[in-house]
Amino acid sequence: MSKRGNGYGTETRVNILKKVKVGTNWNLYPAVVEPNGKLRDKVRVRGKVELHPEGYYYIEWWQDGRKREQIKDRAEVVDRARRKALELEANRAGIETVQGNGNGRGPAVAEAVASYLKDMEPPQREPRTYQAYKHCLEVFTNNCAKKFIQDVKREDVLAFIRKLYELGCGPRTAYNRAVIVSQLLKANGITKLLHNRDWPEYVEPIRPMYEDEEIQALFKACDADERVLYLSYLLTGLRDKEVRHLAWRDIDFRTHVVRVTRKPLYGFKPKNKEEREVPVPDSLIAGLKKYKASKKPNPDGLVFPNESGRPDKRHEFKLKRIAFHAKLNCGQCVSKHGNKCSEGPYCSKFFLHKFRHTFATRNLQDYVCDIKTLQNWMGHKDLASTMIYLKAVRNKDVMARVNSSELAALAV
Repeated sequence: MSKRGNGYGTETRVNILKKVKVGTNWNLYPAVVEPNGKLRDKVRVRGKVELHPEGYYYIEWWQDGRKREQIKDRAEVVDRARRKALELEANRAGIETVQGNGNGRGPAVAEAVASYLKDMEPPQREPRTYQAYKHCLEVFTNNCAKKFIQDVKREDVLAFIRKLYELGCGPRTAYNRAVIVSQLLKANGITKLLHNRDWPEYVEPIRPMYEDEEIQALFKACDADERVLYLSYLLTGLRDKEVRHLAWRDIDFRTHVVRVTRKPLYGFKPKNKEEREVPVPDSLIAGLKKYKASKKPNPDGLVFPNESGRPDKRHEFKLKRIAFHAKLNCGQCVSKHGNKCSEGPYCSKFFLHKFRHTFATRNLQDYVCDIKTLQNWMGHKDLASTMIYLKAVRNKDVMARVNSSELAALAV
């Protein structure tokens, strides 16, 4: 849906106006929508932007003549304009809709989903996140028995969850997708449909980590460049995409920290939209210095580019290949495509995110930092995500007490 002025669409344009007092007269003027889609009480008066906190907002559209609707809540204005534009487009295409201020049933489910996804489009959300939302809400739309979003009830969401199980989703996936649908409903004023017992139950697994023997064997099988690459994963706790987009300017050789910063050239931004820095040991700094001296400068300053100088997406495949050649595969797992790790680089025990799990668990276990500091290093939005790693912490003092207990003595 293209924009024109402060409205939405072209033939189905919806304008956002505000009635304000200029001099002694009250008149409607075009409202100024900020780049982030918010309204800040600014209007355009005879070509000049002025701040007017007084008055009310209106949306204006053309449907058998000019129509206007007053919106008292400023937070709802932009969304109402967008929905009205979608409604006009749907009507033009012959799709039946009902106005939100008509009989109270609100927009159709498909219209509400389209409006919600519009706010999720990149760069607002990562492309992969947007596609996940889009797929989930398409399943909900195609299987929802109700036509209008305001008619959706608890049984409709429960039916959606059952459908997810029928499609082969596990409890964790069903839970996550039920959250997405709940967010859609909340955006349309519908809350608290599900009871606590309605939510899919799943077991939160202990995050796997590499054992010392695995790490030593893996790095022994690496060449010099591979060793620096995977040590960077292990000793920074960075995510795959963060390492791929790591630039030399992100490494402070003086203070021994590695930073995660946005890279507009590649459309990369840190998860949760927060840049951060992680302290790293002298050994990694020394390895990175030696590695840098052996390489030709990358035009974009990337630390670990591919042969074309772009971010390398094959780090995990290379890791699995190293593990296979080093005869570290478990020999038992089979990939979802039917590839056996006994026959090639497909072992599920070796993956990049496992370095991150190892980094987090060992830093807690070795008392390197407290849980709050680790949260900052990991770039977690909430502390609960970091506390998961406490499950795998093996406190040596505790083990000593366990082994010396009277209960343990009974097994001797």
